Amino acid sequence: MEATTSNCRMLLIEINEKLSSDDFQSLTFLAKDIVNRKRIKENENRLEFFEDLEKKAVIKCGTEETDLLFLKQAFLIMGKNNLVSALDKVGEGPCKQSSRETFVNTRRKLLYQVGEETGQEELQNLKAHLSSQVGVGKRTLDLIRDVWDCLDVLEERLSDSEMFPLLKTVYTADVKLSGLLDDFIKGIAIVGATGGQTDKAPVQEVGEHAQTHTLGTQVEDRMGSEETTYDPPPPSDGSTMTPDGALSRFSATTLSSRLSAYDKGENAGICIVLNNETFANANTHPTRNGTNADRDLLEWSFKLFGFDVRVYNNQTCQEITQLLGEIQQIDHKDNGALVVCTLSHGDLNMVSGACGQDLPINSMTSLFRADNCPSLAGKPKFFIFQACQGKDTQDVWHQTNAPVMAESDTNLVPNMAEVMTEVPHLHQLNLAPAEADFLIAHSTMPGYVSFRNGKGSFFVQSLVKHLKAHSPREDVISILVEVNRDVSQTIGRTSGGQIAAQIPEPKVRLTKKFYLFPVETEV
Repeated sequence: MEATTSNCRMLLIEINEKLSSDDFQSLTFLAKDIVNRKRIKENENRLEFFEDLEKKAVIKCGTEETDLLFLKQAFLIMGKNNLVSALDKVGEGPCKQSSRETFVNTRRKLLYQVGEETGQEELQNLKAHLSSQVGVGKRTLDLIRDVWDCLDVLEERLSDSEMFPLLKTVYTADVKLSGLLDDFIKGIAIVGATGGQTDKAPVQEVGEHAQTHTLGTQVEDRMGSEETTYDPPPPSDGSTMTPDGALSRFSATTLSSRLSAYDKGENAGICIVLNNETFANANTHPTRNGTNADRDLLEWSFKLFGFDVRVYNNQTCQEITQLLGEIQQIDHKDNGALVVCTLSHGDLNMVSGACGQDLPINSMTSLFRADNCPSLAGKPKFFIFQACQGKDTQDVWHQTNAPVMAESDTNLVPNMAEVMTEVPHLHQLNLAPAEADFLIAHSTMPGYVSFRNGKGSFFVQSLVKHLKAHSPREDVISILVEVNRDVSQTIGRTSGGQIAAQIPEPKVRLTKKFYLFPVETEV
């Protein structure tokens, strides 16, 4: 019997009618890497789900080709043999095997199996872990209707290297599932140690030359499936894997250090926002229009992440030093991190106080070295500077966006000698261990100006946007790379008509991954 567009769509309607509500939730979870599950849940339109699959070319209902392989694979995983039989009715003519071996990767199958093995006791245990270990608030917990919602929150809030170990602690009593999770965790460690990406669902390879790697094989063999789909990237140059998946060069210690993250602490920590808008000498240090917008954004953002935010406006150098000295004396043992945001004029390695004098950046950061502030030892110290680091403007090599009118955050002292724009060579730096665990995010490179307009600075606007969009799925360093890309595509035009670009510069002395976790409170 020849399959047609009409009978294919009728079949989808028939399948939709046979799917229970629980079945549909399971199906959308299996398709989550392909179709936006949140939108389907909100619309509660089941047929729209099938339309989305067709738009993504995952299924095809055409006169020339009918391809429902994804649904067949999903129903086989779900154990819905009656629906598999219904799919077989479309005929063997145009209905042919997709060039893609499988649509549901091993990671998704494993999470599905976790869901299938979850009863009320496990669900309550998972929700308790979401509250105590992930920082999910009561409002979000109350919206969780079933295990699929619970897994959605876990995937949204945690990286794979955090999520799967947490799941293993919940399902320790289930020997089979615990073993599958353990295999997957070991595979994540192997991929992470060899330079692969560990915190994302892997991109499935298309075509007959797609490679199969150890992790997919290990987990699939334990799950009893015929398909091997995880396909983590092969080892990078300089490291190899033996046939049984063991590393030939990396030790267990190396694996641990590659995957470790800073503890988030009982409290997120303190966030200081130093906002200098007006200065003693307006001729050399003009009013920084738009800085209050940056101040408000930073205050809102870090409150969102649970920080105790303290804002100080128009502080002199002496006041800044005294204020930071007081923060240094606080016992930070229950805090996860320290954040200090400085919005001011500046120059190379300097920021300007409201008094018009310059304060060395090193004098600010050194207060919180491990030997000067022991309660912050081993914890991330995140310093954000929206300030110029010189007088030069960066040329636009390839303009992609319309220029935005902007001012710079350099002071305007005339006849100042040209500033050094080169970063010292690595061998010139002498960073003692006491200076570890710092992340210093400059809005611009050494020697160059930083732009701002009435809406705020390019850098802070982008930083706040991406911290909110990507935390905690991405660590802060990865987010700063995205901020670099975003800011570099924004072109500034000075009041004199000059067009210039800007590229921020993060300085990283962190020893672990640093994540920010939103809290469920009104801010």
